[in-house]
Amino acid sequence: MLILLSVLGCYQENLPDYDFVGKVVVPKAAATRLISDGAGGTEEVTDPRFIGPVFLGAYSGIDTVSFAYPHPSMGPILDSSVPGNTFPYGGTSVGRFDFACYDILACKVVTGRFTDYNDVLDYFRLIGKPVTNFEGTEIENSSTFQQQCYYYYSATSDQEMSFIGEKDFTENADGDFEADFTMPHTSYHEGMAMWGFMDAPMIDPNSTINNGTFTTCQETGSHTVPDYNNSTTEGEQVVDALNSPSNSITAGDWVGDGTTFVTSVDDELVINLSVQYTGE
Repeated sequence: MLILLSVLGCYQENLPDYDFVGKVVVPKAAATRLISDGAGGTEEVTDPRFIGPVFLGAYSGIDTVSFAYPHPSMGPILDSSVPGNTFPYGGTSVGRFDFACYDILACKVVTGRFTDYNDVLDYFRLIGKPVTNFEGTEIENSSTFQQQCYYYYSATSDQEMSFIGEKDFTENADGDFEADFTMPHTSYHEGMAMWGFMDAPMIDPNSTINNGTFTTCQETGSHTVPDYNNSTTEGEQVVDALNSPSNSITAGDWVGDGTTFVTSVDDELVINLSVQYTGE
């Protein structure tokens, strides 16, 4: 038995997988939106809470022809109406969708964007979509919010709420916003491209009904929790955000510039999401 354990302990798979680390930079313009000023007009507001989930992947190359923005190279296209699979070597995200205790917040809250309950309430008031309960009553204070979350998750600590806490993005010297990322267990191929995109929340100062929604999150088919006469649908991220990103990228989203290539596992990586897709 000792001999067998010794042999197993020395076994090495020698897989070319590494944990890549770096920074992703989102321009100030991606965190700037027009918001109703409450008096019939609009005002421009820059706020990192406008930064949606950021999806990052490692790819074989960049395609600058097939789309109106840099896009990862694709595999075989079997149907001209369906983009090819990008087959990423690895991927990660900066921020993920999390259910923040109220139905109205399904598919609208991203981790790493809000410090506390009041921060969430303030943001949704800002975009004209106040947080309300099942009866349509606005949630006006953090203690009510906290009580609902403790009840919903059977929790006793704010540390159990992953949608509040330290923010991912900080403002840099250029006025843009940056965050660290780790892309774990990623296959390394010399010259591979690091690319990503940010799903921007829908925000319309003139029609707020869909404000705060994202194209990379869906409510249909996701986890539903019954509660007496009500049921809660939590929402879930789409599964092909990195394999078929063009299915999720819509007008207003920000896309990687396609200039980050890996020549060594020790490279200091910076991915700039500096290209805005206008829908044309």
